[in-house]
Amino acid sequence: MSLASFDQPELERFTRTFEELFYAADPVAMTSYYTGQAQLMGDGMTPIQGHDAIELFWRTAIDRAIAAAARRTIQLHESHWSGELGYALCTVTVEIPGRARRASWDTTVWRRGADGKWRIEVDISCPLPPGPSAGKLSIVGRVTSQAAWPLFPKADQAKVC
Repeated sequence: MSLASFDQPELERFTRTFEELFYAADPVAMTSYYTGQAQLMGDGMTPIQGHDAIELFWRTAIDRAIAAAARRTIQLHESHWSGELGYALCTVTVEIPGRARRASWDTTVWRRGADGKWRIEVDISCPLPPGPSAGKLSIVGRVTSQAAWPLFPKADQAKVC
């Protein structure tokens, strides 16, 4: 599967479809949104690459969610694209009724293929601190100095809190 365009309505449809595939326990269909060499990484895990590894990741996540009776939701906050690349910034919230709630930032980098379709190239997540503001996007300013972004020379990045 892929996206025909990289716009807000299409990305909103994707987030709902991805949730539906998660609840349908269909890691194969979820993985089909990724490029063949896609990478997935998150807090506390070694980055993985390729359809086989990503499918196993989703199969394991689905199995754990089912065992814990967890609910998972995705909220799209922003997206932008230029040329062949785009990104989507979301929060993903996992809730185990009566026990725990965990929210994470999730950034997906999308690539438009030769067929004109958009697929996920990189999927990165990091946990949000617990609290009432978890999952709320706050842009606090533009950061352009090399001192602020030493790994990204000449970066023009949005600082997200």
